[in-house]
Amino acid sequence: MITIPLFEACVAIGGRPNKYISPVDYLNDVTQNSKEVVKGTLFVALRGNRVDGHDFIREAQNSGAIAAVVEYEVKDLDINIPQLIVPSTVEALGNLARIWRGRLKIPLVAVTGSVGKTSTKELIAHTLECKYKTHKSRKNFNNQLGVPIELLKLQKEHQCSVVELAMRGLNQINYLSKIARPTISAITNIGMSHMEMLGTRENIAKAKAEIYEGMDSEAVIILNKDDQFFDFIKELANCRVVSFGENKDADVRISDIQLNQAGNPTFRLNGVPITMVNCLGKHHAYNAAIAYTVGMELGVKQEDIANRISTSYTPEGRGVASTAKIGAILLDSTYNAAPDSIKAALYTLSEMRQRGKRTVAVIGEMLELGTHSEEAHRHIGRLMAKLGAVEALVTVGEYAKFIGEEAKINNWEHFENSILASKHLLNAIGRNDIVLLQGSQAVSLEIVVRTLENGKLDV
Repeated sequence: MITIPLFEACVAIGGRPNKYISPVDYLNDVTQNSKEVVKGTLFVALRGNRVDGHDFIREAQNSGAIAAVVEYEVKDLDINIPQLIVPSTVEALGNLARIWRGRLKIPLVAVTGSVGKTSTKELIAHTLECKYKTHKSRKNFNNQLGVPIELLKLQKEHQCSVVELAMRGLNQINYLSKIARPTISAITNIGMSHMEMLGTRENIAKAKAEIYEGMDSEAVIILNKDDQFFDFIKELANCRVVSFGENKDADVRISDIQLNQAGNPTFRLNGVPITMVNCLGKHHAYNAAIAYTVGMELGVKQEDIANRISTSYTPEGRGVASTAKIGAILLDSTYNAAPDSIKAALYTLSEMRQRGKRTVAVIGEMLELGTHSEEAHRHIGRLMAKLGAVEALVTVGEYAKFIGEEAKINNWEHFENSILASKHLLNAIGRNDIVLLQGSQAVSLEIVVRTLENGKLDV
């Protein structure tokens, strides 16, 4: 457990205490969740749209909180712990995480990119766990609030950490990187995600390159040599660059990528043969190349790296295979969608079709593409037509209809929402089908997955 003097924490966050702070008071935990408070915890009162943490200070005190970080003093005679008043409890949380992380002289790996962040983070952590006691950020804890919260979970016994950094606009990864202070970072790729906010892929590349802001000259950045923006991002680097990809000049070379009979990717990383027996699709080779690079940088034996990559699992909703009640194979990629990730899924589906399966694609609209939305969806439709990978198509959501218009698939149905699509698919798929399901979170295609798995509408 980490201990920090309470007065030092107060100074670091620019707090104005409403009462005397004893120099012998130490905090040993920080949380924004009153239900997580134990003796010695500093409680941070965050203000949300539906819940205000200031309403839970008395509860935190009763559970053992040593003090509370607040934006205004809560006048309650039953509250006797110090209240540290700050302009923003969100910024205070970030400052506390910066202190906390700075106390630990351990490697910290940060992952960002347009697609593949979470899968890559999970794969890196799985790889490192064979040698180190590894901390990793939880699902969705990758933004202005989530990253500080996860860094505050670091303990003295942790030997390394792996976190994911997400953004929707400029200066967000800059903020997170300066808190996390990565010793190794990876940018998976530069795609079209968040085009609505940033306008161009060059701006997206600039936003992702903000990860350098928290890195020093001894750090390492891992970049995709096959990406269009590799040279652009490399030029901005203030540290050592290690490249990966199928490019012959990549430091970690991906070669001989194929799918086996089950759809699992087999490939070589710098000549080392690997089969990812629990993953579907060739694109996982790129995630594996990043994990391989991190492992080598941190002294994991090459054979251990290969073994850990081979036995890794894909996170929920990111290409996980399951079985429908009727017997069809479901490829669940419902967590989110971007043009690049849907393209990768379609190539996988194309490979599966060659093995005698009838292929069905259930594609929800892709959000946050701004003025590029219609063309991005039409592009997916044209790719679908070119590959001939889909025999039956269901599209869900307003812009997804443009996919169907371009795909030129006779067996195409379009629905406004996932409930209507679920009702249709219960009677439209067969036991020998393989069904890809992918769309942005707001489309809620997980309803379709549950419905097909259970054999009845599940909402």
